[in-house]
Amino acid sequence: MSGLSSSDAETCGAPVLFSPDMTTLYIEPFGGFAGDMFLGALLDLGDERFGFSQLESLAAELVGEECELEHERTRRGSIAGTHFTLRTVESADPPHRHLSDLIELLGRASLSELTRSRCVKALTLLAEAEARVHDIPVEQVHFHEVGAVDTLVDIAGAMLALELLDVTRVHASAPLVGEGTVRCAHGEMPVPAPAVAELLRGVEYLTGGGCERLTPTGACVLMTIVDEWAAPAAFRLARAGYGAGTKDPSVGPPNLCRVQLALEDSERTGRALTRVWQVECNLDDTTGEELGWCLSGLREAGALDVWSVPVGMKKGRPGVVVCALSRAGDRPAIEEVLFSRTPTLGLRWRELERSECERDQLEVEVLGRTVRVKRRLGGASVGVADLSPEQDDLEALARETGLPLREVGRLAIEAALKAQADPSES
Repeated sequence: MSGLSSSDAETCGAPVLFSPDMTTLYIEPFGGFAGDMFLGALLDLGDERFGFSQLESLAAELVGEECELEHERTRRGSIAGTHFTLRTVESADPPHRHLSDLIELLGRASLSELTRSRCVKALTLLAEAEARVHDIPVEQVHFHEVGAVDTLVDIAGAMLALELLDVTRVHASAPLVGEGTVRCAHGEMPVPAPAVAELLRGVEYLTGGGCERLTPTGACVLMTIVDEWAAPAAFRLARAGYGAGTKDPSVGPPNLCRVQLALEDSERTGRALTRVWQVECNLDDTTGEELGWCLSGLREAGALDVWSVPVGMKKGRPGVVVCALSRAGDRPAIEEVLFSRTPTLGLRWRELERSECERDQLEVEVLGRTVRVKRRLGGASVGVADLSPEQDDLEALARETGLPLREVGRLAIEAALKAQADPSES
């Protein structure tokens, strides 16, 4: 992928990169969402960067020659879209596999590290949801309907498409999950299926539609790639595509999902308005060591920011409020950290709007060492206040040279200003 979505970048510990025009994918699961529906919609975009041939090559690497891929234009209700199908010898009777087995199968495909990590994240989210439903360790989860290799193609194909289409940010509207019951390997289950309900914790969804509309594969894909559960504030539409599901129910909206590929119109201000979630809890019976353990776990779980505030609690006890900012898709992981690493009995969530500046990163040479400098963009000009040297690099340089930390920081900013004026210097 040419750019990283904010959630991926924060999770992987990499800087969040923006371009002047951020390529945005807006997913609307108004009639349902499944892995094959998403691929159908992406094919329906008609973008030459991602097409049927790329899926055929990917399927051949993952499955070998024993697979059949088809795509055709069809209608659901009065709207035309693309229906994608993939059949293998496993499709009718999927084997039971563990998470480790599926990750091992991914090794067959020549995927980039980012695309592969997204595939692993999707599969892991699903395994963790199944583990919570059945109250067993993740390592013991047997995948049933999603155990077939054709499901791997759905997931890997979706992540590959995002990379090839240069998508830097993904928005989605509330998905339609369906209603009633569905028969699966565990017997007859309510809709949304238990694993789907677990995956969607904290995310608004819609019910109705007469049958199952959101599959476990579709849910884990959404929870992996969506940065914001809302429409973009403003964007310039480039292409739109519709993906058709296999069912054609007579109840509810047509069994379609729509994707819109656009350039987000952030160039006016250099800032993008996004929605994030803030979580907090009060603690008065936690040690300093336990608090540090919790804060580090929140960062590892993908929190955008983490902080604590000392407060006075009941009976005159000193306490602390633990706070974190989260993307919607990272809420379950962050919630799990707070409940597993603190004795809190409850959490408070609130949705906030956040203006995010475009940014990039320079690498400059200071006293013979490379120092990374984050640069805030979007203003009339970039000055000292917009440059933030990486603290780890400054500390390493200060230890090596014996210079004060503030001095090496000043040298790094001077080098960044010079590199900005003359890019050949960076």
